[in-house]
Amino acid sequence: MYIVRRLVFGNRASPRCWCAVSGLLCWIATRKLDIHGLHVYMDDFFGWDFADNLIQYRGMRRPRKQVQLLLFWEAIRCPFSDVKQQHGEVLKIIGFWIDANFGSISLSPHSVDDLIEKITSFLSHRQHALRDWQRLAGHINWLFNVLPWGRPALTEFYRKISGKRHQFAMIPLNRTIVEDLSWLRAIIPKSIGI
Repeated sequence: MYIVRRLVFGNRASPRCWCAVSGLLCWIATRKLDIHGLHVYMDDFFGWDFADNLIQYRGMRRPRKQVQLLLFWEAIRCPFSDVKQQHGEVLKIIGFWIDANFGSISLSPHSVDDLIEKITSFLSHRQHALRDWQRLAGHINWLFNVLPWGRPALTEFYRKISGKRHQFAMIPLNRTIVEDLSWLRAIIPKSIGI
């Protein structure tokens, strides 16, 4: 498994623009350069190669498909940082630890602790602004990529904030939401990873 990290530009339209560019580059690499198994998510290109299919590139032995992709970047004069180009059996891709041999996806212990702290902090106050509810929902939804069976914990959460539009309007917690988030907080450390 390998990853090729690309650059990012910065304004609201950046994700849409970059995804269009990334998608085109991935299509060219896959269809025209025969780099099979290549995937892209935003600015991270990743794929697989056999462990013994390594070639020399910039003083390092790297997967052949990764080198093909890096040579493509060089050919179109698209800059990249060599130190960000990784390969191995376990890689961090878009914030998740991917283990190709075990077929598992997990979060780092720091990410788990950070999420538990966010839930604990949220539960420590009786009410929050709508934007704080939405922010916590975003963090928890990210978690659900590796803990999909935790999704019921947000059912009442979303029901509570549905139809509300004022970002600074205070919304009180209720018993059901406290119970659901407390349950989720308790199972996270025991259940992380699929």
